[in-house]
Amino acid sequence: MNPPDSDLMAHAVRMVIPMKREFGRTLDVHQFLHDLPYATEVIQEALNSKDERLRGYAAYAQTKIFGPRNSAPPSPPAAADSPATPTASAAPAASPAPAASAAGETEISEELRAQAIARYRSGLR
Repeated sequence: MNPPDSDLMAHAVRMVIPMKREFGRTLDVHQFLHDLPYATEVIQEALNSKDERLRGYAAYAQTKIFGPRNSAPPSPPAAADSPATPTASAAPAASPAPAASAAGETEISEELRAQAIARYRSGLR
């Protein structure tokens, strides 16, 4: 890892106590920041935690260390199961879907456009 990022270090420090409580693991922050295999192991363990905050810290650390493109997808088993099921049910409903989806897409795109404009206006001060 390049020079230590203060946000990443803060998240790693916040992970120390929950990791000790839930897994009985002592987290070495210095090693976490400089040793990629160790960080990967700790992050994978923390992502399986019952504590929502610990999972959030691990997800943040994962994106900071590995980058958003190299981080693992949140739920690969669900993605693997879903393509097999929709193909059988998608074939019969192919003809009425385009008309319904076109109206839905414009409604959604207008809503997203309105949200983007609202965010833009709130940032102008």
